[in-house]
Amino acid sequence: MSDKDVTKEQKLALIASRIREVKIYKFNAELTIIEQNAVQSPIPEIVENANKIIDSADDRIAALEAHYTSINAG
Repeated sequence: MSDKDVTKEQKLALIASRIREVKIYKFNAELTIIEQNAVQSPIPEIVENANKIIDSADDRIAALEAHYTSINAG
């Protein structure tokens, strides 16, 4: 399959779907932090990992949104 086999609209829909997936993944990490903050003895490694996921998700979302904008402009 070449790049020409995928329409602009299909590309945009796929990127938008991927952005939603990453946002869900990020929200799940945020819930993990909320849960850890609710217990008497939060596990620091779990909170640290969740924070890394959130930071990574932000970077991924920014990259995907930039790509979406680039394709949409083209």
